[in-house]
Amino acid sequence: MATSKSTPLPARGAPIPRSGGLGRILRPLLALIVLLIVAAASAGATWFIAQRMQPQGGAPVQLGVGQVPGGQPGAGQPGHGPQATPTTFVAPPAGPIAVPAPIFVPLEPFTVTLQNADTERIMHVGLTLRVSDDQTRTRLEKYMPEVRSRILMVLSSQSPIGVQTQQGKTDMVNAIKQAVNLPFSPLPDGQYVTDVLFTAFVVQ
Repeated sequence: MATSKSTPLPARGAPIPRSGGLGRILRPLLALIVLLIVAAASAGATWFIAQRMQPQGGAPVQLGVGQVPGGQPGAGQPGHGPQATPTTFVAPPAGPIAVPAPIFVPLEPFTVTLQNADTERIMHVGLTLRVSDDQTRTRLEKYMPEVRSRILMVLSSQSPIGVQTQQGKTDMVNAIKQAVNLPFSPLPDGQYVTDVLFTAFVVQ
């Protein structure tokens, strides 16, 4: 008669052995390997896209393109020949460029009689001379009696009708400048009056 052997039961309190211990170690390791592969693929894709977006065979961008000291405009810029030199940016001035103040020489008003064969008028004119420099202003102030005499000769020779037109006033201004700019004796050279400005003009 055959007898069966019974499997001995583990003692109370002893740990029960579990299968699959190797699987518990491989699962985190596989997850770590997959994470590394994904990270490497992402970095490779980023590098590939960046390389594709760069211009192929293009010339490097030049910064600081501006004026070329001592050269012709446009020299040293790309496309101006193999001997082109790099350009240098010239910064604008820190403040506005100072403009010299105008120099005026005011004159006492003139009153002259204008006449021709048909009519006679009285002309009252206020004038201010604009000059180029202080030397001219000093000379005009020194020779003021002669300056006024020359201007009076020009004013008294005008036509009563002509001085009331725009062209007549322009011709009178040019005649005054020409007369005042003549040299004063015994000076060898003349002055430089750049403009004659009307401050008053009345014809009666």
